[in-house]
Amino acid sequence: MNSKRLKQALGLIALLLILITMAGIYKFNILQDDIYIEGSAITSEDKALFIGSWVEPIPGNESEVQGFRLYEDGSASSINMHTLLYQKWALKDGQLILTAKSIGNHTSSVDDETYTIELIGKNSLKLNNGFASFTYKKQ
Repeated sequence: MNSKRLKQALGLIALLLILITMAGIYKFNILQDDIYIEGSAITSEDKALFIGSWVEPIPGNESEVQGFRLYEDGSASSINMHTLLYQKWALKDGQLILTAKSIGNHTSSVDDETYTIELIGKNSLKLNNGFASFTYKKQ
């Protein structure tokens, strides 16, 4: 009898361990397409995650996308934005800083856009400028 109870207890423990492991995998997105890092945890070693093209649907025309390309050398370019020309980018203290030249009505100016990085993964990026959140997908 004790042997049978011991086998049942071990079986129950094994089942619980499997369930706990599965819950942990799901919670940390290991089974999903993306694993996220919170902006406050980003270091200079995470710079490689940002390299590439990041796009979002164009408001009012969701079949088209707009966004930016971030290059390894710190330069940047715009995607489908003809009046906002991204020139360079940097990471600092959990923030993404994009330098852009704004062109319009025969005038131009160069400004830094500073975004708090809420989350980044290998396929998605969520930024906040203090007024709104923006979610980008890697192209």
